[in-house]
Amino acid sequence: MKFIKLTESAYVNGVLRHPHEGVLHVSNEEGKRLLDAEMAEDVTSDFPAEDNKEAPKESVATGRNTAPNKKDA
Repeated sequence: MKFIKLTESAYVNGVLRHPHEGVLHVSNEEGKRLLDAEMAEDVTSDFPAEDNKEAPKESVATGRNTAPNKKDA
């Protein structure tokens, strides 16, 4: 897992993300892709190893929308 900071808008795990969103915790593969494309900088060394283990990975949750709607009311 890597902590990265985007240098420009980029798709991260299928979602368009922007630099103003701050540091993202991503898989090694996703981090490498963004670093190789020079769209992000690796800031993993700025965080303790414990944070790397405990922080949730940025991901896209898919599945049934659980938000209430007018039909359910």
